[in-house]
Formats: sequence, structure tokens, C-alpha cells
Amino acid sequence: MKPTKESAYLNTYHKLKDGDIVKIIYYKNCKNIIIEFDYGYKINTSMIRLKTGNFKHPNQITVYGVGFIGYGNYNVSENLVLYDKWKGILRRCYDEKTQEKHPTYIGCSVDKRWHNFQNFAEWFYNNWKPWMSGWHLDKDILIKGNKVYSPETCCFVPAQINTLLINRKNDRGEFPLGVSFNKRDKKYAIELPKNKKGKRNFNTVEEAFVAYKTAKESYIKEVVNEWRDKIEESVYIALNNWKIEITD
Repeated sequence: MKPTKESAYLNTYHKLKDGDIVKIIYYKNCKNIIIEFDYGYKINTSMIRLKTGNFKHPNQITVYGVGFIGYGNYNVSENLVLYDKWKGILRRCYDEKTQEKHPTYIGCSVDKRWHNFQNFAEWFYNNWKPWMSGWHLDKDILIKGNKVYSPETCCFVPAQINTLLINRKNDRGEFPLGVSFNKRDKKYAIELPKNKKGKRNFNTVEEAFVAYKTAKESYIKEVVNEWRDKIEESVYIALNNWKIEITD
């Protein structure tokens, strides 16, 4: 009996451009076949595309040298906004051009579990609430100074809170956070937080910083308590105990 195309191609192995070996496990016609990677992933494709060997499977690293889509329920096309958030995190940590523009991200990294988009997406949907639209994903509120994006260190916070904690260390010059030099009065000045009144000019850097620290910590507590019913308990505790340091 003359062998059919199906029997000729079925269970045959083929090498792709990246070195992966796949097996044809289903053959209807040259435009409708199913191939299987050695780790079980299956793709519906065609013989022409198989011959080009040009496939991107879920475990193939495609994002900034570390990220991959992974196997799971979260399709990129159906989660584009979330995919962009994930990609943005990887960009900050592993893209040299981004770090040249934003050197505060130098030394930052992403937990290996989050190199897999599926793991990040699952964490996101387990922690994100409907009222969190426009909130920021933050890595160093729960642990001050933390440089690792991970399920244990990240949290969601309103933009108002996240903005409060920006220290602009690379842009503010030689003086501590919140302090500048008033050339006209030849004194050290502080910019008090919104709705805070008090002395603004001081004879020494130390006096100025202590005044700023006291006012800023008080203001952070006020803002945090306004969001008390929305933010997670761990976030509330961390921010309610937040300390401004002269080394910040």
C-alpha cells in the first residue's frame, strides 16, 4: 500500500533554527499540522512555516535578555496593558539605555519567578483591586531601599503616595532631601509639604533637614490615613512608620 502523506509525516522530527527539536503529532494537510516541543508545548501550524523553523515558544527568552511568556492562562493579546507593565519592569532593570537616562535603576533586578510573564500576571490579578486604576506598582515601600521586584516586595499604591516618596537624589545637588541654599538670605531653606506652615530658613543644613524631616513625616502620615480604607494593611504599616533620613 502506498503510504499517505499523513503517515509519511506523522511522528517525524524536525530541527528548528534555534536548535529545538519538534515532532509532528497531527497531520491533516500541508496547511494544518500540529507540532510538539520536547517539553510538551504544542503549536498548530503549516509545513511551510515548519520548514522555515521560525517559532517563538512560550519558554523562549524574548524580553530584555531574561523575560519569557511561559505556559499558562494569560495570553499577551488579551492582557496588553499588563504585558506592558511587566515589560516596563524588565526594561528598567535590564536595558542599558533606560538606565543611562534613569540611573536610579542601576543595580535593580527582577525576581526570577517574574521573568515568567505568567507568574507576574497571576500575582497581579491576585493583588490588584478594581479601585486601583492608575495606581503605581512600587518595589521599595514595604522594604525601604529595596532593589528587587518580587511578589514579596512589591505593592500597589496611589500615585499621590508614591510621589510623596520620590527623593530625586541624582538631581538635587549636594544638600540633603528637602534642603536648598537661599543665596539672597545666605540661609538653608526647606520647602514645606502642602498645607504645612512653619519656619522655612535656617542657619545650618542640619537644622533645616530636621525641620523638613519632621514636617514631611507628619504629612506622609496624614496622606496615608486618607487612604486607610483602600491600601493594604502592610502598606499602611510601612508608610505610617516611614522615616526620612539625611542619607536618603
